[in-house]
Amino acid sequence: MRKIQYKFTNLKKAYQRLVEVANLYDGKNEIIRDSLIQRFEFTYELTHKTLQEFFKYSGITMENSFPRMIYKKAYANHLIDNDKIWINLLEDRNATSHLYSEQIANEIAHRIVTDYVEVIGKLIEKLDELI
Repeated sequence: MRKIQYKFTNLKKAYQRLVEVANLYDGKNEIIRDSLIQRFEFTYELTHKTLQEFFKYSGITMENSFPRMIYKKAYANHLIDNDKIWINLLEDRNATSHLYSEQIANEIAHRIVTDYVEVIGKLIEKLDELI
């Protein structure tokens, strides 16, 4: 199996697990919220690593491998259609490392369910067409 296929398969599995817990999240259960955030963090890591590998696979050169630049390159290459939401996704992921506030955790969990699950799904559909 090629490296891109391996990473993409792992991304799809992580995404399925994210969707699974997103469907359970009702905004009240802290255990489900925390699981949602943890699965989001894992899926996020796989999105930018899979994109980075996709660019190598496609012969697209990267100036650097920072996630922000990877998402900008993905936008420029029409793999994602809303770069601002991906930057928000990145910033929320960075914030999850330093969560000390229930309110912020709840806000991020809400955005995961309402925004991020959908855009990650769209990315996966797009990559599925191209790989």
